Amino acid sequence: MILSINISITPLLLSLFFGVFGILLIFIVYLLIKNKKEKHNNALKIDEILAYNTTLSHELRTPLHAVTSISKSLLDNAPEASQIEDLQILERASNYLVKLINDSLLLKKIDAKKLSPHQEAFDLDGLVYQVSKTVEKQIATKGTEIEINIDLEIPNHLNGDPVKLTQILINLLNNAVKFGEKKPVLLKLEAINITDKSCEISFKVLDQGKGIPKGDQGKILKHFHQLESKNKSFGSGLGLPIVVALLKTLNSQLIIKSKINKGSEFSFSLGFKINSEVIKPPQKTNTTLIKNLSILVVDDNLINQVLTIKTLEKIGIKAMPCPSGSEAIQLVASKSFDLVLMDLYMPVMTGEEATKEIRKTNTSIPIVALTALEKDNHWKELAQIGFSAMLHKPYEEDELYQVMVLAQTSGKAL
Repeated sequence: MILSINISITPLLLSLFFGVFGILLIFIVYLLIKNKKEKHNNALKIDEILAYNTTLSHELRTPLHAVTSISKSLLDNAPEASQIEDLQILERASNYLVKLINDSLLLKKIDAKKLSPHQEAFDLDGLVYQVSKTVEKQIATKGTEIEINIDLEIPNHLNGDPVKLTQILINLLNNAVKFGEKKPVLLKLEAINITDKSCEISFKVLDQGKGIPKGDQGKILKHFHQLESKNKSFGSGLGLPIVVALLKTLNSQLIIKSKINKGSEFSFSLGFKINSEVIKPPQKTNTTLIKNLSILVVDDNLINQVLTIKTLEKIGIKAMPCPSGSEAIQLVASKSFDLVLMDLYMPVMTGEEATKEIRKTNTSIPIVALTALEKDNHWKELAQIGFSAMLHKPYEEDELYQVMVLAQTSGKAL
């Protein structure tokens, strides 16, 4: 027997079906729009936070630049024996504050995924040497040393991200020196895999300190967490979190091995392309190229004006101070200058606004932006406005001389 079932879909059922379907569709569209709006709002909040941090960093770096420069100048000018220790503490404290600001901003940029990927040719031996020289001051205060062991099979000329690698190694070495109980610290580079075009390298930093209990190995990777140390020194607890964050951007991770009263090993591995070109080591700037220049120093901060002019006068440069952007426009129009050093953050008229006005009548004079802004975020914009080069505060004397030489030829950001 065959059963025949006739199902009749009435207009009422059709209305109900399409009504439910329509409601579901509207709800899905609503969720998609809401999600997109939330992402947009979050992106705006992140940009607002980064903009706030950038402004704050400028306000902090400006007086800190004065403190670091003056403390260094005083130490270089034969202070009395009773003053040396105080000046060294002042210098260390100001350098620590600069590092704290830089580290905090770097973490914010990484969290906001604003850290740009970077690839360039570099010399591995030169990079390791510069890293060791950077950590040298801390080594001296701790009464220890760094031993460097580089596998001879590792090619010297590589292509990768030397900036991030330098930051990672400096943070790991500083950490090892701090907790190494005044015993030698080892930086070891080993070849993992080498082909004609690429190589993978293992980086290890080993100390002989008291070791890290297993329960603390995860904690030290958190922001501002520090282990107790007999050798008290300035430290923020941001070094290792920065290492972890930077390695993540390079598709690597930090591995920690430690034995109580034996020491700790921090390691990671990175891949590089092999570069056949020989990288020339950086040379001291030839200041004879800028020795007789006439410079206009535009800065609303009197301390910064004095410091910059003193730095220029050291090598025989004639410099004229200027407290505002509007006055700079008039001076460039009425007097002859070879170059303008322009602070960006000034009241009433900013450095960008002043430069735009100057460029309407003078397109040839080199204008260097002196700023605490992050160069990878702002250099393209500044170049379009008409700046010839950019120098990031706080800077070393030779960096100022170098950027002035570069500004005479082509646009650069330092």
